[in-house]
Amino acid sequence: MSRGFVVAVQVREKSIEEMEVKLASMATAFNKITYLESALKAVGGNFEIKRFLWGELAKLYEERKMFERAARALGNLAGMEPMFRERMDSYVMAAELFCRIGKIEDAEDMFVRASRDVAGNGKEKVMLARKNVYFGFARELEGKGKRASAVKFYEKLNKMKLEDVEKDEVVEKLRVSYKALGMFREARLLS
Repeated sequence: MSRGFVVAVQVREKSIEEMEVKLASMATAFNKITYLESALKAVGGNFEIKRFLWGELAKLYEERKMFERAARALGNLAGMEPMFRERMDSYVMAAELFCRIGKIEDAEDMFVRASRDVAGNGKEKVMLARKNVYFGFARELEGKGKRASAVKFYEKLNKMKLEDVEKDEVVEKLRVSYKALGMFREARLLS
């Protein structure tokens, strides 16, 4: 399988300000993405510039609906964030983007990293975000008639610690979906 050609741009800019000026002079998102990807290779170990580059790449990828790349950029950005709050937010945003494209295991990985890297009541916030994201995507997919995709989210929710009302809703959604999808053994195991 051919991956095409790789375009590289020579990066002469040494500061964030110079890079912002260079980006502002570029007309297309493709040119900006190519420049930012090249800049990442050229900056070496400067964390501040790398944080800037990953953040810009994440925004551009998301705008272009390149959700997996945006999620990976946010995951890289999160790993460089010095503050717990920003790190948690980047991981959670990455998880949401992975959910959007149905990569639930990658989303799980981002939520695990987020809960590992927070202090205080941050773990509870991450678990609440995880629950809300999964419920949101499950309901959205169900509304679009994509029951098989919604099941993945309901199965994750079913393994989580939920309130009784939420747990009952998840089990019922799974039971109905399993039967509709011909997964009768799985439906029986819910009882």
